[in-house]
Amino acid sequence: MLSKEFRIRKDKEIKTILGKGKGFYSKVFGIKFLPNQAAVSRFCFVVSNKVSKQATKRNTLKRKVNEIIRLNLKKIKPGIDLVIMARTGADILSKDYKELERELFWALNKSGLTK
Repeated sequence: MLSKEFRIRKDKEIKTILGKGKGFYSKVFGIKFLPNQAAVSRFCFVVSNKVSKQATKRNTLKRKVNEIIRLNLKKIKPGIDLVIMARTGADILSKDYKELERELFWALNKSGLTK
């Protein structure tokens, strides 16, 4: 799990990013981002009930994405708040860890968020 300094926890901050932030959407992930004043990037992961009605499947997906980010923090530009959303209809639950990692970093590269 990401340490507290890398997490966005307040609902108000998440709504600000979703409302004012720039977005990039791939087949599997949606990314909304906004520059922050901190020296580190912060993350929030959102998996809707539309992806799966079962909380265990949603939480498993959140944990996988969380781990992908944690292990690759050095590859992401500092000073950005990101909300990473799982897209519905992409059959995201059937993808394994490596496929999710590839898809996420493709989207991050396209949006210009990697070093």
